[in-house]
Amino acid sequence: MTYVKAVGVLLAAIALIMLMSYWAAGRARAALDADAREKLLADGIAYSFIDLPDGTVHYRLEGPENGQLVVLIHGFATPSVIWADYVKPLTDAGYRVLAFDNYGRGLSDRPATIYDADLFDRQLSGLLDAVGANRRVDIVGYSMGGAIVTVFAARHPERIRSMTLIAPAGLGKLSNARTEMLMRPVIGDWIIRLFGTKMFYAAAAQEAKNIPNPGPLLAAVNRQLQYRGYGDALLSTMRHYPLETADTYYSAVGASSLPVLAIWGEADEVVPYAHAERLMELVPQAQLRSYPGMGHTIGVVDPKLVGGLILRFLGEQEARLTSPGAAGKPRGPLARMESRRCKSCGTDPAETN
Repeated sequence: MTYVKAVGVLLAAIALIMLMSYWAAGRARAALDADAREKLLADGIAYSFIDLPDGTVHYRLEGPENGQLVVLIHGFATPSVIWADYVKPLTDAGYRVLAFDNYGRGLSDRPATIYDADLFDRQLSGLLDAVGANRRVDIVGYSMGGAIVTVFAARHPERIRSMTLIAPAGLGKLSNARTEMLMRPVIGDWIIRLFGTKMFYAAAAQEAKNIPNPGPLLAAVNRQLQYRGYGDALLSTMRHYPLETADTYYSAVGASSLPVLAIWGEADEVVPYAHAERLMELVPQAQLRSYPGMGHTIGVVDPKLVGGLILRFLGEQEARLTSPGAAGKPRGPLARMESRRCKSCGTDPAETN
């Protein structure tokens, strides 16, 4: 009986230590509140903030006011800074560009809620309304951003002119032993709260190894880690967002006439290139551009290549809508499964055949 009591006391002590360390780790990080946002703006780190029903959103909106709106949506863990090299080429081409931090990431709020498909759908819909997007937009999603784009297009096809998906999530298994441990209640929360900062920064640093100038990206990653709620938001996303099971939404897009471009690195180990086969099954009108030797960071490693593909695809939409007799015509099949080799960073995509 004494042994049982001793074990009980020990377990209670461990639970108390875990609870206290969990609380202390959360309080150790700064709150992303109005004062913090004011300082971020004053220091030239942030662009603009807007209040939506679920929380404040950090966004960047540039380009001619009457330009066709292109919306850029980042992935699971890295904020909208990944689009830094895309804004000027797009605005120079006459497009208006909107990039923003998803809830829980970057400099947007970390609301205490469930991070499911509905939350990110409300965020995108509310932001488009707030910036006055009153016509169809061209929308680009990277990794988890590709799933967000697909969910939004499936639910609101009347708001989308075209979709570009870069290594999109939602098409198959992504989890491993580590993520499966994090999915467990209590222990997963404790691990993320105490060790999440080191884990997420280490993962970002590993992915940034092939990026020509990783400094700004890693600085932005480190900055978002300093604010309370980042790890909790990512964990909730892992548990509630269809990162592996968005087939229904992809099927809905496939049944529509929406033009789709998919870009993938064939050496992607985060969202495996094998998922491209499933994408083409569900979205047969998609154009697929794939590159041997390129990994999940293809959009950051070679923004000139990927940006060039996006610009050409957007140009196709302009031509389709302005060509004689185009009005009212159904969009024909665009399915084309190609493998294009990136011989060198910065190659003109029109020359990579």
